[in-house]
Amino acid sequence: MGYSKLVIKALEYAAFYHKKEVRKGTKTPYIVHPVEVAMILKESSLEEEIIAAGILHDILEDTGVTTDELRAEFGVEILRLVLGASEELEDREGTEWEERKEHTIGFLKEEADFKVKAIACADKLSNARSMLRDLETEDPEKFWDRFNEVKKEQKWYYESLVESLDELDGMEMYNEFKEVVDRLF
Repeated sequence: MGYSKLVIKALEYAAFYHKKEVRKGTKTPYIVHPVEVAMILKESSLEEEIIAAGILHDILEDTGVTTDELRAEFGVEILRLVLGASEELEDREGTEWEERKEHTIGFLKEEADFKVKAIACADKLSNARSMLRDLETEDPEKFWDRFNEVKKEQKWYYESLVESLDELDGMEMYNEFKEVVDRLF
C-alpha cells in the first residue's frame, strides 16, 4: 500500500523547507530524519494524518514556516499535532537547554495525547538511532561534543523521555526506543 496524497504533500513541503539543512554534526541531509520518522509511524500502522504530522514535526522549529502557513496548507489537526511534537515555549531560543527539556518531558507525561506521543516517540527513536549509528563509527569522546549538553545530561533527557512515553509500552517503536537508549548510554 502506498502513501496518500496528504503524506506526499507533507514530504514535498518538508523537503522544500529543509533543503539546505543537514543533521547536527554530519553531512546527512536533514530530510532523512522526517522520512525516517514517517517510516516508523507507517510501520506502527498509524493513520496518514499522524504520518504527515510526523514528517512536518520540525518545520516550525527549524524553518521560517509560520503556524498560519502550516494551518493553511495542512489544516488545524496537523498543526495541533506539529505544535504538540515541538518545543512549545514563548522564548525557545532564550530558554536554557535543561528548562526546555524539562518542559518537553512534563508535557509528554502529563498533557500530550496518544497521537502526539506517537510522533514524539518516532522522532526520538529516529534521533537515538542516528546517534547510535554515529557513535559506533566515531571517537566516543568527540561524538558528545556536537551536542548542546554533555553525555550525562543527554542520558538524563533520553531516559526521562522513555519514562514520559511509557503509555506506548507494547508498541514496537517504543520498545525499540527503550532498547536503543539503553545501548546508547
